[in-house]
Amino acid sequence: QMGISQDAIVKQIGGRAAWTGKELHKNPYWGAVLSEDELNELDAALRHALPDVEFDGEVPQKVTQEMFPLDVMKRRINGLSEELENGSGAVMIANMPVAKYSIAHLSVIYLGICAYIGHVVHQSSAGLRSKSRGYGQPVGHVRAEMKGKTPKDGKQSNNYFRLHTDRCDVISLLSVRTASKGGEARVSSAVAIHDAMLERAPELVRLLYQPIPRIWEAGVTSLPIFAIHPETGSFTTQISPSYIENAQYVNGVRKLSGDEIEAIDLIEEIGLELGHQFLQMPGQLTFLNNHLVYHGRTAWKFCEMEDLQNCRDNVENGRLLLRAWVSPFNSRALPPTPEMHRLWGTVEGGAPRGGLDPAEKEGIVAKPQELIDAYATGKADYYGIYSRTFKGEDVDLLDEPYEARSSNMPADEPRSSNMPSAP
Repeated sequence: QMGISQDAIVKQIGGRAAWTGKELHKNPYWGAVLSEDELNELDAALRHALPDVEFDGEVPQKVTQEMFPLDVMKRRINGLSEELENGSGAVMIANMPVAKYSIAHLSVIYLGICAYIGHVVHQSSAGLRSKSRGYGQPVGHVRAEMKGKTPKDGKQSNNYFRLHTDRCDVISLLSVRTASKGGEARVSSAVAIHDAMLERAPELVRLLYQPIPRIWEAGVTSLPIFAIHPETGSFTTQISPSYIENAQYVNGVRKLSGDEIEAIDLIEEIGLELGHQFLQMPGQLTFLNNHLVYHGRTAWKFCEMEDLQNCRDNVENGRLLLRAWVSPFNSRALPPTPEMHRLWGTVEGGAPRGGLDPAEKEGIVAKPQELIDAYATGKADYYGIYSRTFKGEDVDLLDEPYEARSSNMPADEPRSSNMPSAP
């Protein structure tokens, strides 16, 4: 059964996963610098792997540990994996050599590193089912292909994303290029948000432990935003404000109460207050545990190909991040409910789960026509059901970038390469 009973006590969670942006910035796992030996080992592993790698365009289809042998770097990754699951849930490598390689070869290195963290799963998207973004692929290319608040015609846009999770255990992003303006990343501890909301609005927190309708590729389902494993006590969270909003326009779906919408809205407000906003520079590689950490972004400058004066920000030269979804070998077990099994494929810890595979097994369905019509007629507006708006949403960048509390810190600087590489 999903949700908590009416008389259940909701408690503070705390621990190392309940961090603020300032605390994350001081974490030695956030901004680790690879040594020359580690970089050389990645280069050698690439050359070893290339004869066996099959590509779909620029996207390698599979890179295994056997194809991509590591030794020194493996010890580094072991430490990152421990921090991801049992620490802050957020790690960053600061100096991936993105300028040295083509996108295809860089993607091989990327997946090679991921292979030592866990199982790489194919990416999904209930909204924009775009292959360029990574739908059904092990690597996605996050970039703008149009300007607009709402993506259309299968194109990615330069739009603002509220704090959210992806349907995988770990979301990873590798920055290749930035925009000339905007496109800042946001990360925030879901545990810290939970605990802060419990102090400010405890009655709203309880609502987030109850099933909330949201769309996915196999239709509409309901899942709590917050959940606790009944035996291990491990926390997990799953939220996508746009998928929750889109479900409200599908026939037969339960309408959210005003308090439920307010609770979801408050997640963004608290998250921007407590979290960390930063420009993810080329070469910065992040891994975020979706059960513990939310991520989002501000809008950024984008120009069409025919705008020759602003070619710096077109689809070929503008903001670009590579993305991978990973099920770590040391991931937590999830609450053993039918809904969790349905969306994740399995709740077993350490197993490949999430991504597109569960939806394919369930049966992928077309986007509901009434949802498509709602956006076409203006009945629906991206994030329109929520009452709050935030700086950084304007795709024309006429508003000032939002200043989260932690963004007043200096820009992210690389940490020493002698950070601990294993627990």
